[in-house]
Amino acid sequence: MSRPALWRLAPWTRAPLLGLRSAAAVVAVLVTTAILACAVASAPLFLSSARSAALQQQLAQRCAEVGWAQTGIGWALADPEDGTPLYGTDGQRPPVDQDLIDAWAERDRTAVPALGTATIGQSGVRAQSLLLAGPDGEPLSTLVTALHRPDLAEHLQLLDGDLDTPGLLLPRSVARGDALTAGDELAVGGVPLPVAGVYTDLAETPDDPYWCDYELLFLNEASANSAPPPVVLATDEATFYRLATATGGARRLQQVQVDPETLSVTDAEQLLTEQAEVQAVAEPEIARLGAQVAGPVLNDRMPDAIDRARLIERGLRGPVIPVAVAGALLALVLVASAGSFWADRRATEVRLLAARGVGPVPLAGKAALELGLPALAGAALGWAASRLLVARLGPADDLDPAATTAAVWAGVAAFVVGLAAASLVAGLRARGTAERPLGAAPRWPARVPWEVALLLAAAWCWLLLEGRDAVVDDAGVAQVNGLLVAFPLLAIAGAAALLARVLSAGLPRLRRWAGRRGPAVFLAVNRLSAARLATATLLVAVTLPVAVLGYTATLTASAQTTLDAKVGVQIGAEAAVTSLSRFAPTTGIDAVGTLVERYEADAVEPDGSRVDVQVLGVDPDTFAGTAFWDESFADRPLADLVAELTGPAVDGRLPVVAAGLPTGDPGLRLGRMELPAQVVATAQVLPGRRIDGPVVLVDADRLPDVPREAGAERRAEVWTNDDPDAAVTALVDAGGARNRTLTPPLVLNTANFLGITWTFGYLSALAVFVGVIAVGGLLLYLEARSRTRVSGYVMARRLGLTRAAHLRSLLVELAGVAVAGVLLGAVLAAGAVALVYRRLDVDLLRPPTPLLDVPWAAAAGTAAVVLAVAGLAALYAQRAADRADPATVLRQDA
Repeated sequence: MSRPALWRLAPWTRAPLLGLRSAAAVVAVLVTTAILACAVASAPLFLSSARSAALQQQLAQRCAEVGWAQTGIGWALADPEDGTPLYGTDGQRPPVDQDLIDAWAERDRTAVPALGTATIGQSGVRAQSLLLAGPDGEPLSTLVTALHRPDLAEHLQLLDGDLDTPGLLLPRSVARGDALTAGDELAVGGVPLPVAGVYTDLAETPDDPYWCDYELLFLNEASANSAPPPVVLATDEATFYRLATATGGARRLQQVQVDPETLSVTDAEQLLTEQAEVQAVAEPEIARLGAQVAGPVLNDRMPDAIDRARLIERGLRGPVIPVAVAGALLALVLVASAGSFWADRRATEVRLLAARGVGPVPLAGKAALELGLPALAGAALGWAASRLLVARLGPADDLDPAATTAAVWAGVAAFVVGLAAASLVAGLRARGTAERPLGAAPRWPARVPWEVALLLAAAWCWLLLEGRDAVVDDAGVAQVNGLLVAFPLLAIAGAAALLARVLSAGLPRLRRWAGRRGPAVFLAVNRLSAARLATATLLVAVTLPVAVLGYTATLTASAQTTLDAKVGVQIGAEAAVTSLSRFAPTTGIDAVGTLVERYEADAVEPDGSRVDVQVLGVDPDTFAGTAFWDESFADRPLADLVAELTGPAVDGRLPVVAAGLPTGDPGLRLGRMELPAQVVATAQVLPGRRIDGPVVLVDADRLPDVPREAGAERRAEVWTNDDPDAAVTALVDAGGARNRTLTPPLVLNTANFLGITWTFGYLSALAVFVGVIAVGGLLLYLEARSRTRVSGYVMARRLGLTRAAHLRSLLVELAGVAVAGVLLGAVLAAGAVALVYRRLDVDLLRPPTPLLDVPWAAAAGTAAVVLAVAGLAALYAQRAADRADPATVLRQDA
């Protein structure tokens, strides 16, 4: 009779179900495989999340229309030669416009018209001036541009008339200039157009997102000598089409409103595909009219936002993928440890099989069969956890389908690789357990300081980084150099391992010291000394997450603080409303902030050359309380510096405070007008700096009158830390006309710097992930040594050791390692931050230089969590020891 194949014998055929009998082994494999799958699956999901978030952030910082689908035609509505309407009766929607709306409806999307005699709906909004005739037939004194959008009534301040009446709504400036009121009749090209009402000029009202995409039609943001023509609004489509047909044409858009907060890149690209398909409906008509008088009007801004989102995502791949690989390798070590734990738990059976001649390969196969089902469940759980965590904690919860598919395959790979690693280690460990004598000294590989290689690799990365920029600007998008991520991780890992080796080498000496202490300390130190390799591994497992989390949290907070400071310095405060008008300060302005007068000037540098300077005339009573300030900007508070402006004149020269100029006479000129001044105090940075040059503060009340012909380009600004709308109201009430409103999204497109924040956010997630690995390692450490610990506890109880003393020994053992890990991690994090943070300048053009912001609350929370985990682990170990049967323990050790 032939001998059956080994895999058909009972130890192997029963293995899949037999493995489920060991709850500890099942939990160990399931948890460790889940961690591995979560590590590898999180990378594609996180990159997809970041790509979607980058797109959403850009769209959120722009006008809503940038994220909408849009089709349309411009320009002809009438024959350019004789003015004959191209579509029959004027006042009716052209058939081609209706065809486009119907085409959107066929795709279950609602298109809303936007009509203008200006260039609208794309980059570069421009007004096209119209000349209307008044009731007397004479042209109005002001050229205008016309616009129609649905729901006008909800976004206007109507002063006279009725919004339900078909006709034109005139801005107050036009109505006053030509003495027009509701009920009057205007005309263009012989077409009568009734005045339905009068409204407050849009430039004199607070910002409204409804008008965001049309602000260049009524705000003089370019500070041109001639402001844009006032906007005349049509209350209904028919009125607009009558006006536009009489003037020759208009841009007619059909816009599909989309919520930008839910768009992924895939969704946006699908939207653009539909946009092209719908626009194709109008191509025959555009071809019939000819390219000189008609053309398509598509959303040309969404593709740019998509490209920038992909650019941000590509920049993240450099640091994210290596970080994910590093996390996966750490998790793989934990999975392999679970295989070793299986071998320890099945030591009796392993020795019996080895005695019968079973080699490492069949033993590894048996381990694979026993661990397969828990590993499969763990991989599925890890994939689900990565999907849930990225969706809930990632930059955005809108993921591309391709990323989800990639994450599934990553989970499959984690299952295969993890099971193979656990099985291989289990087989080798099992064979070694059977063949290696008890008490044998560690082999030579365990004595080699392999961690030095990590330190050498970190040094090599640092040398490479010395010749490169830590933050790379790629097409205006700031991206972290991958070396800035690799260097600290390698250095922290290598230093943590080396320090753990050194400290564990000193445990024998500590053991002699503990011999003169109480039972709790003696037992704790003896257990740590008896397993120096396990102690060192546990110490590294605690140190790494603490160090990485401290490093990444500090750099993330510092980068955000620096970025906020750069924005605050450029604006001057949280927001600024600018105006080209001349007006005096009022109590209303003082109530919302402070009035600043900005002048273009120049001064003499120490080498005798002249440099462009911006002079800010400020109100000493309100400026310091409103302006943005950080104590690193000067060695004195801002209030003390501003107080210098009210001091006595120096030899007839006004006292001023400067950043970028030395003390003394700066030879200041406001445009072409000399201004005798004396720099009496200096700062490294002053708020309101918007050019690459010095900034000078002067008391506005002490400034002489600066005539327009001086060429100083005076501009008034209301700085505020409250609602910008209140500042707009105060400015208009003071007699000014709003030029523009500066807010952080307008000054600095923070989407350009999201890659930096997300890079270190992902590193922070890695630190938490490594912390989970550390907890898993701690549990395996406790389980692997549970038999030794329990047998020692049983024997010690017979010698008089109390339960409380044993629990204290566990607390000393685990809390000691935790405290040492926290201290080492804090030191390593501080060293890494000190080497790196000054190189993490997110914008070299804007001051200040990088600021350091230590998140003390996060650091304290990390330490508390580590100590809490150590305490809970000690309680778990004590409970396991209490539940052990002394007779069984002593019989197993016999």
